[in-house]
Amino acid sequence: MEGSSLGIKLKDLREYYNVSQRELAKNICSQKAVSKIERGETQPTADILQQLGLRLGVDISYFFEEQEAPRFNYIQETKDKIEDLVSKWKYKEAVEIIKEELKNPLFRKATHRKFLLWKKSVCHFNLTQEKEDAIELLKVAMDIETHSKKTITNDDIGIYISLGNMYSDTQKYEQALYYYEQAKKMAKKLPVHGSAPPIYKLYYNLSIVYFRLHNFEEAVKVADEGINFIFKKDSLYLLGELYYQKGIYLFYSGKKREALQNMKKALFVFEEKGQDRFYKFVETNYLGFQRAARDNV
Repeated sequence: MEGSSLGIKLKDLREYYNVSQRELAKNICSQKAVSKIERGETQPTADILQQLGLRLGVDISYFFEEQEAPRFNYIQETKDKIEDLVSKWKYKEAVEIIKEELKNPLFRKATHRKFLLWKKSVCHFNLTQEKEDAIELLKVAMDIETHSKKTITNDDIGIYISLGNMYSDTQKYEQALYYYEQAKKMAKKLPVHGSAPPIYKLYYNLSIVYFRLHNFEEAVKVADEGINFIFKKDSLYLLGELYYQKGIYLFYSGKKREALQNMKKALFVFEEKGQDRFYKFVETNYLGFQRAARDNV
């Protein structure tokens, strides 16, 4: 990749976050070096580029075309492994890896330690009854500074979503609402869209919290936002679940016909995706709501 192209990306991202060259360079390199990189007059070392990227909330691969991006190193592969285990609810396996890597010098950097503590708190929350301890550990992870305060990373958003999940699971819905709404605001400010599934889950979980707080109108609105987001991403991930949840919210709002229509859409999505277990669950509830709607006519 030509230095000028790399420099343009660096400058665009820096200006997007309104970070000065001096702020970006602090404790990494000189302000003059940043200026030269942006003008394409010099190529930064991989280490300096990585640090500049992290301060602006992106990985080094952001500055390269896909075919030029470096292969995942040990750290990234380990993070991916932990993410995969947590997403599959294999918390015991994940926490064993986390315990080992917290001793690993490769994970001493703030950004890596923040990630490990985040995932450790999620595992602790799900493996024990020490819910408050898990929440406190997650807040410790949240307070670790890894980049400029003006920038946002996918991990920052993920931590807020996890806090929302923990408060929701402990029925502290007002606190959950705060962290979910903050995560939604942060996601809209991301200049580089990362992994989408956490954002899908954000809309899904946020709509449920509004429902728990008996704010059916807002629950429907958030479900619609999630559905539109999924369509924009040309995906089906959580689409059936959102249609089903929207149907429930509408039913309790008194809009029974529209509610049943959304549940039918959910059935169609689950059938298309071959998710028989979800299909049968929604079908049973759909028939129940259908009977209830007839009885109240």
